[in-house]
Amino acid sequence: METNRATVLPKQDRAKPAPGVNALSNRVVEGGYSADGQPSAALFFWSHTRFLSDFTFGLHPHKGFEIISFILEGRTRHFDTKTDRWLDLRGGDAQIIRSGSGLWHREGATEGARVFQMWFDPDFDAALRTEPSYTDHPAAQFTARPVGDALVTDQVGGEGPVKAHTEGLSIRRVAVPRGARAELDVGAGRFTLVYVLGGEATVNGTRAATDETVSLSGASAMTVEAAEPADLFLVSLPSHPAYQPVRGR
Repeated sequence: METNRATVLPKQDRAKPAPGVNALSNRVVEGGYSADGQPSAALFFWSHTRFLSDFTFGLHPHKGFEIISFILEGRTRHFDTKTDRWLDLRGGDAQIIRSGSGLWHREGATEGARVFQMWFDPDFDAALRTEPSYTDHPAAQFTARPVGDALVTDQVGGEGPVKAHTEGLSIRRVAVPRGARAELDVGAGRFTLVYVLGGEATVNGTRAATDETVSLSGASAMTVEAAEPADLFLVSLPSHPAYQPVRGR
């Protein structure tokens, strides 16, 4: 039986996360493991990057993975060989790339932009046999709903507009007012990460401040208490998907 565990992953910004990039990047997950060394199911990579100057990544390839980007602030640009054009994304927008059999793309960000980017393994072998696709989702597509004292915005899964192939993926943004308490279902047998975008929150008895992450395993429900207004980003997926993630091969 899986142990009910809540662990804080501290903020650990890296300067210049890629050659020539003037940015700070807090890498919550890298190479299929969270920052505390635990396997992160089908979540292969997650970074929170703050760009300190304008920057454009050169043309580079992706295949197999699903790449989801949430633009938290500022503006980014994207070009890929599937759409063959540049498209702008602004704060509140989201983008999903289902890289499938493969595509090439470029990305750009303006000074001050903040971006969550996550890579998921939707069953790598099967994905390689699918056509790549790309979808932008403007901020107006995301709608908050009350859950107890909190406001919850489904982004992937539930009522969320972003459609991913990754098994059982759920991504939600949760706003909890000062002094409030909220109960959220995350489901049994799941790996869950709760990133504190702003404020301070106690999640299943474990306190985390801005830019810290609470890693949950073995818990089917999540209790959040906010001593001050808290803005949370919740990512949850099956601990053991039906396929073997590339990390374990």
